[in-house]
Amino acid sequence: MKKRVSDKYSQFYKSIGFERLGLFELIKDEFNPATVLYPGCSIHVTPSFYFNHVVYVDTSQLSIDFFANKNDVSGIINENKTFPESSYWNFLPKDFRFDLGLRTSSFDLLLSLFSGKLINYCEKYIKFRGFVLTNSLFSDNDSIKNRNDFKLLGLIQCKNFTYHIDYKMKSSKETHSKLRQRDKGFEYIDNENYYVYQKMKRDGTGAV
Repeated sequence: MKKRVSDKYSQFYKSIGFERLGLFELIKDEFNPATVLYPGCSIHVTPSFYFNHVVYVDTSQLSIDFFANKNDVSGIINENKTFPESSYWNFLPKDFRFDLGLRTSSFDLLLSLFSGKLINYCEKYIKFRGFVLTNSLFSDNDSIKNRNDFKLLGLIQCKNFTYHIDYKMKSSKETHSKLRQRDKGFEYIDNENYYVYQKMKRDGTGAV
């Protein structure tokens, strides 16, 4: 069963270079969030390689079947984690548009990646001064960028397979990610613009 779980993860992410290891390593190094919420996660457990407390949320049958194999998922995480502490993860087979049963203001980082517009449903779970990582395609950047209760901190791009953060945000040219043919299959070329926002309002108050 473990091989089946790891094979599924490899099929969707590792084999095509879609893990985005460097992206999460950069977020860890720059912002060091302790608790992470990942709605619309599919089976993308890569964040748990860098953050030791991650809650995954998804309703797809693929993710439900994958995360049901708890020991095997933990095995993948423990084999790849980059920190010495024990890893905590949880999976909620729930629709993020409805209450998740989580405490408000309890997460340092919200991941909004290729999962549509989720900020209006999930912003309550982010701590004051917590962060949102989103991108330009089928995500939340358009929903957040004109709001005064979130502050844009930086733009992240991948160049020559290395992720860089631009705090001055001078290079925001829109390009499209793609799958490139290679000898043994396909390779994901990450041309996304990723954006890091900080929550500037306390929940239950109008103060910014």
